Amino acid sequence: MRKLLLALFALALVVTFVAPSYAADFKYSGFYRVRGSSENVNADGDDDADDKRNYLDALIRPRFTAKSGAVTAVYELDFAPGANDGFAVGAGRQTVGTNRWVLDFAVPGSALRIRMGRTDYVSPDKEIYDSGGRHREPGIAIYGKLSKNLSLSAFMTSTNEDPSPANDDRKDYYVGVGIKVNPTLTVTPWVANSRNAAEGGYDYSFLGLHAKTKVGILNVNGSIVIQEGDLSSGDELSGWAVLVRTSTSLGKLKLSGNLTMLSGNDGTKAGEDGRFRTPQEGGSGWFFGGHIMTSRRWTTLGNGIRSVHLGALNGATVIEGLADFKVSKTLTLGGGVSLYNAAEPSLAADTMDAKEFGTELNAGFKWKIHSNLELRGVGAVMLRGDYGRGVDEGEIDDGWAVGWTLRHIF
Repeated sequence: MRKLLLALFALALVVTFVAPSYAADFKYSGFYRVRGSSENVNADGDDDADDKRNYLDALIRPRFTAKSGAVTAVYELDFAPGANDGFAVGAGRQTVGTNRWVLDFAVPGSALRIRMGRTDYVSPDKEIYDSGGRHREPGIAIYGKLSKNLSLSAFMTSTNEDPSPANDDRKDYYVGVGIKVNPTLTVTPWVANSRNAAEGGYDYSFLGLHAKTKVGILNVNGSIVIQEGDLSSGDELSGWAVLVRTSTSLGKLKLSGNLTMLSGNDGTKAGEDGRFRTPQEGGSGWFFGGHIMTSRRWTTLGNGIRSVHLGALNGATVIEGLADFKVSKTLTLGGGVSLYNAAEPSLAADTMDAKEFGTELNAGFKWKIHSNLELRGVGAVMLRGDYGRGVDEGEIDDGWAVGWTLRHIF
C-alpha cells in the first residue's frame, strides 16, 4: 500500500507541474526485457550441483516524460513477473513498483538545478555512488554551474525505503565541486557520509578526489578515496580505494584498461577493520570488475549476472584488459581478461596464505536485430586461484557462466 501511495503521489506531482502548460512536450518510452543465465561458480570449491544456478526473468519498464519550460518530470514503472507468477526461475523480483520518479527544475536567477525523487544520485566516478540502481533512492539534489570553471553537485538520500525503526535513520550525504583546470582536465574533490543512526548502526565518512583528462588518444578517469568511520560491529573502519579507468578508440576497435585497488584487513589490529566499504553497510553489494562472473553495469556486453563480487574478498587488486570490435552497424563483438587478487589473504581459519582469487576470460556479442530490438550474449570462465582454499583441501575447481538478454525498446 505504501509503494502504491508513493506511486500515486509521484504521478500527481507530474500532473501538477505539467497541467498548467498545454504546450508541454510529452513522451512515452521504455523497454521490455527477457534474460536468462546458467552458471556454476564453485563457491564451495567443489564442482557439484549445489553450485549450479539457472535464472530466467522478464521485465517491462514504461517511462512517461513531460517537459514544460525549465521543468522536467519523469515517472517510470517497473513490472516484473516474479517466481510466484510462474515466469521467473531463480531469485524473483518485485511484481510491480515505481523504478523512478523525478522532478527536475531550474533555480531562478542561477545556472543551478534541483532534482528530487527516486532516481540515481552518483559520485563523479559513478562507481562509489553508482548509477546502476544501487543508489536509485528517494532524495533531493542541487547541481549545475557555479561559474565558468566551477560546478556543484550535492545530494541527500534515504538509503532504505523500509519505514521500520531499524531502517528509518539510514541516510547518505554528498557534496562535490568540479574544477575545470584546463580544456582537457577536470578535477572534483568531494566528501560524503553514509550512516544508519539507529542503535547498533554504522557511520562511514568519505574523502575523494576524481580526475578526468585526455592524454593523447587515451581517455583517463581516476579516483582516490579515503574512508574512516564506525562499523555496526563496533570496530573502527579505516579503508581506501584507487580506481583508474582508461579507454581509446582505433577506428572500429575500442580498447579499455582498468585498475581497481581496495584496501584489505591484515587482521593485526584488534577493533580495526581496513577493508574498504561502499556506502551502506557491509560493502558486499559492490560488483566491481569482470563482466559475467562479477558484472559491471557500464560494460558494453555486460549481462547483469552477479555470481562473484569483490565484497566477498579481503580487499582487492583487479587488472583488466577489454576490447570491443564493431563488425558492422548492427553487430559488435567483445572480450576481455580480468586478473583478480585480494589485498590480503583470507582471515578465515585454516585457509592458505594466498591472495590470488583467479583469472576471468570472457567473450560476447551485441546484435541489433532491428532499430528497436537488441540481443546480447556473453560467456566466461573463471580460472580459480588459491584464495580462500583450505590448507587440507585440494585445488579449487574453476567456474563458468553464460547469459543472454533480449531487449525491445519502445
